[in-house]
Amino acid sequence: MKTAFRKHLTELQKHWILCLVILLVFSCQQNRQDNQVYTAIKNVTIIDGTGGTVQENMVILLKDSIIQDIQPIDDYDFPPNTEIIDAAGKYVIPGLIDVHAHVTVLRFDQNLGISDKIDWEASLQSLKTMLQYGITTVRNVAAPTNEGILIRDSVAKANLPSPTIYTSGAALNKSTHTAFISTKTEEEVRIEVRNQVEKGVDLIKVYAGLEPPLVKAAIDEAHKQGVPVIGHLQNTTWTEAAEMGIDFITHAGNWNGYYLDDVDQKKYAPTMKGRLDWIEWIDLHGSKVREMLDVMYKNGVSVDPTLIVFHTKFWAEDSVYRHNEKLAEVHPTILDLWNAFSFVSDWTDEDFKRGQSLWPKLASLTKAMYDRGIMLTAGSDFPNPWVMPGLALHQEMALMVQAGIPVNEVIKIATLNGAKALRIDRTHGSLEVGKVADILILNKNPLEDIFNTKSIAGVMVQGKLFE
Repeated sequence: MKTAFRKHLTELQKHWILCLVILLVFSCQQNRQDNQVYTAIKNVTIIDGTGGTVQENMVILLKDSIIQDIQPIDDYDFPPNTEIIDAAGKYVIPGLIDVHAHVTVLRFDQNLGISDKIDWEASLQSLKTMLQYGITTVRNVAAPTNEGILIRDSVAKANLPSPTIYTSGAALNKSTHTAFISTKTEEEVRIEVRNQVEKGVDLIKVYAGLEPPLVKAAIDEAHKQGVPVIGHLQNTTWTEAAEMGIDFITHAGNWNGYYLDDVDQKKYAPTMKGRLDWIEWIDLHGSKVREMLDVMYKNGVSVDPTLIVFHTKFWAEDSVYRHNEKLAEVHPTILDLWNAFSFVSDWTDEDFKRGQSLWPKLASLTKAMYDRGIMLTAGSDFPNPWVMPGLALHQEMALMVQAGIPVNEVIKIATLNGAKALRIDRTHGSLEVGKVADILILNKNPLEDIFNTKSIAGVMVQGKLFE
């Protein structure tokens, strides 16, 4: 009897000991969770990227990479073990999104022959510079397919200082050359789209040489594969592409003669210099432009105008580009290319003066898209000549403000709209509870001067300050 009782007692003790161990383990795990360090940015003015009301004297509470809370500073009860960043007198906006850059910088030889291989040093330096300017996400549009995927994945796996990269493969065009691949039939288009999607691209790019049937084939096949399409279009009009269901259009003008009257169409030459004629001759209030804007709006097409890439051409000889002190931030390989090559090398002084006089009309087309309700995004088109990594996106934002778009809306264009275009707006693009803490801390108020987005006190990437 005693032996049985002792045995029962021993089993009972084992049971209680096991329960105690479980409770201790749970308690330790709970304590470890409670001891995780929070980060708080306090006394800060928030411009959240949604275009909403500015919030002053606020606290942003982070845990790991996620925004946990946003509240007024008054009597705020900080969790234990909170690391506090006092940002009194400072401003925060979401991390910037450059939706149009070519960050797979390619090698080139003395004859300006560009290879399909990555110049890793130039690429990584440019990506780091972009991050220093507050760009936390970038869309890499047109790169040799394997190399575009390689740089995206290598940067992410190695946790290198870089924006998060989303990439297309080689642009579908009439000819093959470095970041372009020839697709001359609808079947070739579909095969190439499937090939790129299988390799892992985030989007498909169609280029200027493709006629409407080939653009339509690319859009149809890409959408079957669940991948969006961006178009740098010329032989296909924006109106046609929007009706086909294209997702994104890039650049400030289509340069297609369809938008000109019959007389001007006959004498129009779609060259770089000919674009000046297109700007002068197009009727921004005419029926064809109105139809274009309506169709783009109704079909939900978004546009990144890349005004900066045209401004650097129309003012290519200006000291603001040629002798900017920030050129020291550009990799020597890229600088050598810029000094040796230009899209406007055949322009005369009169051509530059004409381009500068026509600039307000080109900017007005971007403003017309905004007024119609078309979703604009911000892109730089780095590394076109004199388009500097990082800085160029701030210049793009300033050009949009000069075009008449409100500053708060331009900040939204460069943040939340970019996230929407990349389909990551549920987690990125604005300063809201539950979103990833990609945050740009500024010394000056960007609503007073858009160039104050360059007054960077700190860049926070996924909740961590980038040194």
